Order: sequence, then C-alpha cells, then structure tokens
Amino acid sequence: MAGKIHNAFDHIKADSQLKESTKQFIAKRHNDKIPAVRCHPELYKKFAIICIAIVIVAGINGYLWIKTPVSYISIDVNPSIELALNYFDRVVSVTAYNQEGGEVIKNLSLTGKIYTSAIDTIVESETMNAYLTEESELIFTIAAKSSHENGINTGIKECCGHSGHISQSITTDTGIVQNAHDNGLSIGKYYAYLQLIQYDDTITIDDCRDMSMSEIHGLITEHGHDTGNTATNNGCSNNNSNITKEHHHRGNH
Repeated sequence: MAGKIHNAFDHIKADSQLKESTKQFIAKRHNDKIPAVRCHPELYKKFAIICIAIVIVAGINGYLWIKTPVSYISIDVNPSIELALNYFDRVVSVTAYNQEGGEVIKNLSLTGKIYTSAIDTIVESETMNAYLTEESELIFTIAAKSSHENGINTGIKECCGHSGHISQSITTDTGIVQNAHDNGLSIGKYYAYLQLIQYDDTITIDDCRDMSMSEIHGLITEHGHDTGNTATNNGCSNNNSNITKEHHHRGNH
C-alpha cells in the first residue's frame, strides 16, 4: 500500500518537501487503521492443547464404539460358541462355552469379520461338521437391540439357508445375556434352560451345561411342548422368545 502511495505522488507537481510530508501523513493514517497482529505464545499453546484433547477424546470414543459389544449370537449344537458383535455387526469377541466349542474355534480367525462370514467359517469348519449329524440341531440364538435384531436374523437365515443343515433361529431378550454369562452358559443354552424349567424345575444349570441342544429340546418335547423347530435342510425356522424377565433370576440358583 505504501508503495502505491509513493507512486501516486510521483505524478503530482508540487514542492518535493510538501509531497514527502503528505505521503508520510497518509501512510501513517493508513497504518494506524490496521491493528497490529501480536503473537501470544501462551494462547497458541492452550489452543493446541485443546485441539489435541479433542482428537484424543474422539479417538477413544471411536475405539470404544468399535470394540463395545451391542449384540450377541450363540451357535449351539453340542459345541457351544458365542459371538459378540459391535454396532457395525462385526465380531469383537468369540467365546467357547464348552470344550467342544473351544476345539471348533481354536484355529479359526473370526474377530473383525462381519457376523455372516464368521458363521459361515464356523459351520463350514471340519471340526464343527463332525457334530452336524442328521440327529443334531444347529441353534442360533440372537440377543440384540430391536434396531439390529431383524437385520441379524435375516443374515442368519441366509447363512443357514445354504448350509445344508437342520437349523433354527431364535431371538431373545438382551436381559438374559448377563445371567447366561454369569452361569457359564451361552445365551442359546441358557434360553433353552429357561424354557425347560418351566416344565421341569428339577433341572439345574449344571444339568444343562453338559447336555447338547438336541437333548434339552428332547426333554421339552417329552413334556408335550414344541420347541418351535420346524426347520428343514433348506433353511432356518424362527422362534421368538417367550421367556419373560421374571424368569431370569432362576438361572442364578
């Protein structure tokens, strides 16, 4: 700006001293209107700390969002296996609830996979196939928020629809998850236990822990009740939970 002022005055015919003093006066007025930008190191330091804190908090929350289970799928035959899923329906943890389940998942890479891929990997594994006989029942039990339940159930039906095994899909209340785990059972086997004790309250958690799903369902059928398993080799049947919350505490006996 000062250069432009000097250049403009070069074309004006006037006393050189007057011209110079006038240019200095205008330049001073111009500079007085522009506030000086002062550097405040302490202010910049505080701002940087706030920015770093925001990034750290966002990173922690994002990590927790990815790693926190919000849905559960148990896969029970005699092997008893449970998948914990995050908000994006990806596997964050895999738990075997008996020795047979441990053998099935021992050499499988499942964490991080979308649940349908994890289920296919388990069901198609050589170890699991040894348990999938004509007499066995492959039971999928879902405990999820309502916003995820239908989508997960649909995905499971697609999985077992091409598996070639008799299978059943069950949805239950997320309220049973903690009780199931506290008693060392998958949600699927705990749900079956809750069904059974409605008809025979002499059955204990320990009794069910060592039973296959076919055996548990066989006992329910003996009491004249259908487990809801109407599936064929071409897909899954669906059975919504009829276990209400007042039954949950019985698993702690």
